[in-house]
Amino acid sequence: MVLQSLDPTDPGIVARRPAPLWCAALAVLILVFGGTAKADQPGDGAELIRLPPVERVSYEMEVMEQPAGTSPFYVGYDRGFVIANHGSDGFSANEFPFVMRMNSWFHLRHVLFDAYEPIRDKNTITIERIRLSFNGHLYSPDLKYSLVLAGNTDQSVAVTFLDSFVTYDIGHALWAWEPGSLEIRGGNWKVPFSRSREESARRLQFSERSVANLFYDIGRSVGFSLLGEREAFDVPVRFETALITGFNTGRDSTVSSEELDTNFGYTTRVSTDLLGEFGNDGEPDLRWRPFPALRFGTGIAHTTVGREGTAGFNRPRVVKSGQRLADLLPAGVSAYDIWMFTIDAHWKHRGWSLIAEHHWRYINRFQGDVVPSLLDQGLVLQTGYFVLPERLELAARWSKITGDSGTLGVENQSTNEVGAGLAWYIRGHDVKFNLDVSWIDGVPLNSPRLNLLPGDEGWLMRTQFQFAF
Repeated sequence: MVLQSLDPTDPGIVARRPAPLWCAALAVLILVFGGTAKADQPGDGAELIRLPPVERVSYEMEVMEQPAGTSPFYVGYDRGFVIANHGSDGFSANEFPFVMRMNSWFHLRHVLFDAYEPIRDKNTITIERIRLSFNGHLYSPDLKYSLVLAGNTDQSVAVTFLDSFVTYDIGHALWAWEPGSLEIRGGNWKVPFSRSREESARRLQFSERSVANLFYDIGRSVGFSLLGEREAFDVPVRFETALITGFNTGRDSTVSSEELDTNFGYTTRVSTDLLGEFGNDGEPDLRWRPFPALRFGTGIAHTTVGREGTAGFNRPRVVKSGQRLADLLPAGVSAYDIWMFTIDAHWKHRGWSLIAEHHWRYINRFQGDVVPSLLDQGLVLQTGYFVLPERLELAARWSKITGDSGTLGVENQSTNEVGAGLAWYIRGHDVKFNLDVSWIDGVPLNSPRLNLLPGDEGWLMRTQFQFAF
C-alpha cells in the first residue's frame, strides 16, 4: 500500500498526518457556518480549507497514488450538502465516480376548517411533510440512485422509505448518446402519469394539490420503467413508461405486497416543451420569463383490481361521497378494470402562470356480477401572478369532479373546489410562506394531504411555512 506524501509548503494542507474524525467534522462546520471559506468559492482573501489526501481505490480495488495538491474527497454545499470521493476548488458532479447529495425540507401547516353541519370543524397544526433525501451516482454518472425518508404527524408510523430506486443511463453508457436520452429505472418511486404528481410538492403555488389532482392520482409504486428525453421536430419530448405493482391513489407510502393482488399496472406519460426551455421552477413563473414557455403533457394508465388484493380493491373511492367503491358493489363482484387518462397544459410568461388539466377514470369489465361501466371526469384550472416579481404571488384555482361512480351508473354527481391564496417567496421555494382559502362541497377520496375526510364540505383555510435546503 502506497501513501501519497504531503507537501508542508502547501497552504491547503491543515496537517501533515491524516486528520482524525473530529477534524473532518470541524472542516464541515467551518465550510457551512464559518463564512470565511466555502467549498465552491472562497470569500475575500479567505483560504480554501482542504482535508489531507488519502488513498484512492479504483473500481478494480487497486490502490493508486493521489495526485499531489488535491484532496481525495469533497464535503460542501451545492444545491444540497454534498460528499464526493475527491475534491477541487469547484464542484461538478460528473467529475466524480461517487457522489452523494443530501437535501431536506418540511411543511409546517395550520389548518382551520369551518364545516357544514353535521360535519366536525377542525383546527390543528401539523408537520405535513418532512423529507430527507440522498441522491447521487455510483461508479459512474450513468448509474444514479435516490433514497428518500419521509415522516409527518398525520400517521402513526414515524418514518418510512418514501422513494428508493436506481436509474441506469443505458443510452449514454452503451451507445454514447446524450445523457438522459434513454434510461431504465427500478425500485419504488412516483410513477409517471399526471403533471401534478410529476411536480414536487415543494414547488406548488398552493399549500397542497387540488382535490381533483389527488383523486386522479396513482401515487408511488414498486416496479420498473423505461424513460428518457429525445428531440422530435426540434422540440424536446420526455417519456416514461412503467410496469408497477398497482395503483396507490391518494397515498404517498406504498402498501405491503401481501395486500396486493397478482395483477400488474401499466402507466405512461409523455410531455413536450413547445416554446423553448421551460425550466424547473415549478408551478409559478418564479423566474419572470421574458418569453412565453409552454409545456403539454398526457398520460394513460391501466390495471385490473382483484378482490384477493384487499388494499387495491378497497382503495378506489366514488363521487361525491368518498365512499369505497367496494362497499357499493354487489358481493359477487370479484374483479374489475380501471383505466385513467389525463391531458394537461402549463404556460408561463412575465410572472403569469396558467395550468389547465382534464382527467378521466373509466371502470369497466366487472367480473362476478352485472355492473355498468362507470365514468368520472375531472377538471383543474389554476392561475397565478407575481404582484412583486419573484416575491409575492397571488393565485386562484377551481377543480371539479363529476361522474356516476357514486350511484353505480344511475346518475352523475359532482364536487367542486374553489380557492384563492398567496405565496411569499422569501428565498425562492426553499423558504416560502403560503396562505390559501378554499370552498369545498365534497371530498371524494381519503388522503391525509388534504387535511379532510371523505365527504367533508365547508370552508378550508391553510397557512403553511416551507423550509428546504
